[in-house]
Amino acid sequence: MAVIPMQKVQLIVYDQDVEATLEVIQRLGALEFKAVEDLSVAKSQKIESPNAQLLPLVQHAVQFLEPYAPKVSLWRTLREGSVTELTEDEIMTRMQATDVVKSVVTDLEELQVEFAEKRQIVRALEEKKTILEDWKELPIALKDLSTKRTVTRLVTRERDSEEKLEHQITEKLGETELPYSLVVISDTKVAVTLPKDDHSLMQAEQWIESIGATIISTPEGKETPKNELRIVEEKLAVANDELALLHDQAEHFAISHYKNLCVATEVLSWQRDRYAVIDSAATTKHTTVFGGWLDSTKRTIIEAEFAKVGVAAVFVELQPADGEEPPVEIVNHSFIQPFEAVTRLYGMPGSKDLDPTIFLAGFFFLFFGMSLTDVGYGLFLMAVSLIILTLFKVAPAIRMFSKLLFFVGLATVLVGMLFGGYLGIAPEYIPDFLKALQVYDPIGNPLPVFYTALGLGVIQVMAGMIIKIYSDYRNGQVLDGVLDQGPWLFVFVMLIVYLGISTGYVTELTESQAINLLYVGVAMIVLASMRKADTVFGAIQKALLSLYNSIGYFSDILSYSRLLALGLATTALAFAVNLIASMVFDVPYVGAILALAILVVGHLFTLAVNTLGAFIHSARLQFVEFFGKFISGTGRQFTPLSRTRKYIAVKDD
Repeated sequence: MAVIPMQKVQLIVYDQDVEATLEVIQRLGALEFKAVEDLSVAKSQKIESPNAQLLPLVQHAVQFLEPYAPKVSLWRTLREGSVTELTEDEIMTRMQATDVVKSVVTDLEELQVEFAEKRQIVRALEEKKTILEDWKELPIALKDLSTKRTVTRLVTRERDSEEKLEHQITEKLGETELPYSLVVISDTKVAVTLPKDDHSLMQAEQWIESIGATIISTPEGKETPKNELRIVEEKLAVANDELALLHDQAEHFAISHYKNLCVATEVLSWQRDRYAVIDSAATTKHTTVFGGWLDSTKRTIIEAEFAKVGVAAVFVELQPADGEEPPVEIVNHSFIQPFEAVTRLYGMPGSKDLDPTIFLAGFFFLFFGMSLTDVGYGLFLMAVSLIILTLFKVAPAIRMFSKLLFFVGLATVLVGMLFGGYLGIAPEYIPDFLKALQVYDPIGNPLPVFYTALGLGVIQVMAGMIIKIYSDYRNGQVLDGVLDQGPWLFVFVMLIVYLGISTGYVTELTESQAINLLYVGVAMIVLASMRKADTVFGAIQKALLSLYNSIGYFSDILSYSRLLALGLATTALAFAVNLIASMVFDVPYVGAILALAILVVGHLFTLAVNTLGAFIHSARLQFVEFFGKFISGTGRQFTPLSRTRKYIAVKDD
């Protein structure tokens, strides 16, 4: 439940142990590499991965086989997972079996070449078939379209004129003394036979094109278009059969090798990533020197692994340069960890900030419940979460989000009981034992909900101030923390006391005493803010700005009223769905079916919309109103050398 401490280190490795050392580092995912800054050692020459040329070929093979891979049902994918589980020993075996992979990839390359050639043939035949189908009524053999004295041009035009193409060509060529003949195929297609004279032919073609017609390329062949079409169709059928055989071979390849190639892609990409970090290293006569940031909590584990595999490697801790910020990673107890999803949406805290996850967890839990406020919806979210967690094998990120879904579903159930929300059912139809649990009536009397929301806002804002004091204490700035936050805390406490006096809950102080103490708090705020000024004018300016902050606090607290608005929206929409369903229930014959459909679709829609709204607005209250009180800025995400998990899941030996 903290920001992980990072150490700036150099990793010095004996040259012969570089590969084994990087395998350990990558497997544990605890070191983010950066360029070595020590200029006393030479920069290493670029070293290419042994399988640098093989990896893109395997990736291309996977991409080629993907459409042919055996189809697995969604249910089976969810139940069994979409990755291959391998032990470390099995992974090592796969890394050493590159010869087999090369052989498969070579065979696949040959198959892809055949595919390309056959597809080119099919494409050419299909294009020729299209042309021949348009001109199959032409009675002239294709070999006779060009004779010793004449040339026949095939002319076509889009149907964009009411006048027939035959008439336009006849009219145009009739104005000349050129001999010609026409064979009409249709209103938009004619064959024009012209003298084989270059000048005359060029002139005639220009006139034809001037009327918007197009002279198409003459198809290859000797017979008439109708006979040639039959020949082409026969060739196309043969080519398609051969292409189908190639598809069958590709399917056989996919059944036999697709999963193995996916695994090979992952393993080879790990190797590529390891060799990529060598580019940022430096070398001495016998060693390679890496620089980077180390997750200090894993240093002992890494050094134990070094000893286990027998590599000569040692960490040397360095002092960060002035102003240099380490990367940031957070870790929390498994009970709190699901709420990291909210923190990570905002971004990592600064390296000197506290991890806000443990602090936001309770507030987010409660705020989400107040935004959704329906027991039925909460039970549905919990059921979906339990199904995913118990029946399905999903990625760690989805599993973590499912746990968060369970928690917010539980919050919705608990708050829904207090609000009397049961799928929008009217209060008179709710059993008495459930009515006894209801505390709030958000529709009939929303003010108590409004006051509760504002009260929670005050509590969270004050909690942010207290956390800020603790954060400053950890960073050796306890005095600044107390002087900056303490007066405001005192003012908030006195305002709460004054409210208690006004409502009769506090009797130890009078209203005038509370107001006097409130003035003392305001004076403390002014004096504390003036301490950082260098001039009298600056002191006055800071005093005014500190008082102006009261508007910001008031605005922050008022933002929590959105909890009332979201809760009301959920209740109103659920009630509206039930009302519409009841209106169609009495429709003859189909009323019950229509009502059931409206209930299912309507409540699912309401659940989806309001769950999304509850998540967004509950998170917004954390990001804007809470985090700003004690987080100074976002940090850079820790990105260590690690293994990807697209195709492989590592299991214990």
